[in-house]
Amino acid sequence: MMSRGIIVLNENSVPGLLATAGNIFGQHCSGVLTMNDSTTSPGKVYIYSLTDPFTGEIRYVGKSIRPRERLANQCNEKSNTHRCHWIQSVLAKGGRPIQTILEELSPDADWQEAEKRWIAYGREQGWPLTNGTDGGDGVPGLSGEAKERLLKTWKGRKHKPESLLKIGAASRNRKHTPEWSQLMHDKMKGRVFSPDHLQKISRSLRKLTDDQVRDIRRALANGELQKQLAVKYGVDKGTISNIKRKVSYGDVPDEEIQS
Repeated sequence: MMSRGIIVLNENSVPGLLATAGNIFGQHCSGVLTMNDSTTSPGKVYIYSLTDPFTGEIRYVGKSIRPRERLANQCNEKSNTHRCHWIQSVLAKGGRPIQTILEELSPDADWQEAEKRWIAYGREQGWPLTNGTDGGDGVPGLSGEAKERLLKTWKGRKHKPESLLKIGAASRNRKHTPEWSQLMHDKMKGRVFSPDHLQKISRSLRKLTDDQVRDIRRALANGELQKQLAVKYGVDKGTISNIKRKVSYGDVPDEEIQS
């Protein structure tokens, strides 16, 4: 009755969950729908729980639009968090967390409220949750110690080349539903970005690094032709001209240039 460590409950309410979960943890599977590729629907938002297969305790509550993929990523994660340490301990013993869909939401539903509600309920019931926050956007309820730990964990962290390839392969040809696209459009409509945010976006889209810009400026100062530099760096000749006039990459300091 279970597939790949994931189960879906028929009931969405808290009382319905407890009635069905009691049967599940007692090794009875009535009222349980096996997860398969067609169980989840594109654009839907899911609140899920992760259960320890050895103790039957619910240890984590989260949100995802692709719960099975989310569980796979969590099992591969090596971050310094309570949840990650617990999952790794389960894997080390030859087990795998059991993922249960607690609630299915439409794209425009308030999933933050739903996640907070489930986490709060779980804590009231004594579930030994590994959640570090109260849910929602992942910030409310975060202690100073937890913030410092997360900062140390993620500061300077970069994906490995093989991880980037996997992320790219997973995202390639992925299409959002019209409903999801409209939802994202509505959320972004009228949004105003700060100058600092716009600068960060601009820098992330640049083709040239700061060192390459300095090298181009040095080459221009030494008389090298713009056309040659454009070919060398794989950019348009106009880009080289803009760098020379500091129309583009003007924020790159040039104090290191030696004329």
